[in-house]
Amino acid sequence: MGDPIREVPMVPTRSSSGLFLLPLLGFLAAAPVVLDECDDAKLWAPTRAPAKLTNAAEAKFGPGAIQVTLPGEATRTLSRSWVPGSAAWDATAGLSFWVKGDGSENFSCLAVVGAYSYAFYFPLKDTQWHQVTATWAEFAPEGQTGAIGGAGGMPPSAINAIRVGTRWTIFHNNQNIPPHSFSIDRIQLEEKLDPPAPVPPSRDFKEILALLKEKKPLRIQCMGDSITAGTSLVDRERSRYAVLSEDLLRRWTGNTSLVAYSRAVGGARSTDQRAWVPRDFVGPTPDLMTLWIGYNDKSGAYTREYYKQSVNDYLDRVARFTRGRTAFLLIATGPGCGARFTMMDDYAEVIREIGRERKLPVVDMNRALKALGRDAIEGYFADMAHPNEKGHRLVAETLCEFLVRQAGFQGPMPAWPEAPAAAPVAPKAPVKSAARLWDFEAGLGEWTADSQELSISEEKAASGKKSIRFDLKAAAKDHRRAFSPAWPVKAGESVRLRAQCFTVSHSAGDFGLFAAAYETADGSGPIKVLPVKRGPTPLGAWARLEGAVEIPAGIKSLRAMIWAPRDGLATFFIDDVAAE
Repeated sequence: MGDPIREVPMVPTRSSSGLFLLPLLGFLAAAPVVLDECDDAKLWAPTRAPAKLTNAAEAKFGPGAIQVTLPGEATRTLSRSWVPGSAAWDATAGLSFWVKGDGSENFSCLAVVGAYSYAFYFPLKDTQWHQVTATWAEFAPEGQTGAIGGAGGMPPSAINAIRVGTRWTIFHNNQNIPPHSFSIDRIQLEEKLDPPAPVPPSRDFKEILALLKEKKPLRIQCMGDSITAGTSLVDRERSRYAVLSEDLLRRWTGNTSLVAYSRAVGGARSTDQRAWVPRDFVGPTPDLMTLWIGYNDKSGAYTREYYKQSVNDYLDRVARFTRGRTAFLLIATGPGCGARFTMMDDYAEVIREIGRERKLPVVDMNRALKALGRDAIEGYFADMAHPNEKGHRLVAETLCEFLVRQAGFQGPMPAWPEAPAAAPVAPKAPVKSAARLWDFEAGLGEWTADSQELSISEEKAASGKKSIRFDLKAAAKDHRRAFSPAWPVKAGESVRLRAQCFTVSHSAGDFGLFAAAYETADGSGPIKVLPVKRGPTPLGAWARLEGAVEIPAGIKSLRAMIWAPRDGLATFFIDDVAAE
């Protein structure tokens, strides 16, 4: 994201060739500089499926307009690198365009692209032609760079392409972005636009504590990335920490008018959140916003300094959009497992600094989770990044206890409701029975593999002479998986899975042991994946992958599953898979 557009020649048409005269003549004649009249959809190239562009049935100006159907991306290239005469563009304030929406609740994106890319989101609710304006300050960078025209940022004269749509196919809580469409006409630079309003102070956190204590209506909006969205949870709508926090706060304080919810997006960085503010804060204004962000910023190698700048800008944008009616509660960036146990510490300290400098409260989730210890924390995570259901409960407890104690409540934390008792089940077969222990001495047997990169090998074995070899030398089109036969299970029971793993080499992608859960008794139909334990394990020795999963409601059968991602590069062996 944020990569410069490929330099391609202009399409030699009347519209494109006339473009080069516009920048100079526009300023000499004090007329707006039109970047694209949007008369011809053929001048736009879809760059990410399933975007579709056609000539619209109705135009606002001139002979035509463009009908855009998304998700996906499409790009209008203005020049190979820069538009002649565009130095004068640096005096402009922003741009405008005309839109006719589809009446939906969706938002779409218009971006300007040069050495970097910058995104602006706009609603599609209005089905009549209307002009949308955006100052350069309202465009958010899609990578680690400064604002358009600002220090370290791209100047307007560097714009050489326009884009509609984005790489994103998901939005709030990892829901798929539904198909949506709009017509667009006359995209032009604007020499004068009203600047964004000054940033108002955010709401006083003491007001939130008073609402909590006085049992008055209170809306808490939890923002962040896949951690907040609940990636890895079997039932995200019931188990993510935002939902758990609502339940716990209501029972702890007696404030039954309190609501807490997530509008997080898996994979989001702080730069993405800056662009999404107009979309993410539509509807009733939240009284309190919590913010846990940073895992993907770190993956993108954002410096400590830029991360701080980006988070501060995000808070400014939210304060401006909500007109200071939302209070902020920052969450010091939590650790992950493995190398991420320490890698997030600098970001956590940045959040503490922002809290001190802006006089905002901070829940120190980093210290709370690291207090578990490097080994014990793995029991609260499904992988290196994402807490499991036990982890989300701990996060909710930490967040709620901070709010409750700050509000002056003295009572103990209420216990979580007990899960319904599982119906009696027949005694489990011994772990060494043929149905629950697989040593692969007879080959794959009833196991199935969906990749030719998996084979039975006599090169290494934890016991006996054979094991499954995964030899992943290049990225594949799909994930690589091996499945055990299915066996019946009942909701509420706990199943412990284990396997022996020997990692020979590893250069990309996690892999490990999972449970594949099904709503059918025979292990057919859609899969719900329950993480057990991810590798890689230490090189050159057999090591155990092991963990327990609780069978969710509605699940009737289970398979052990060895999984490696499509981009995984590794060679490893799996032996002695067992279910207990």
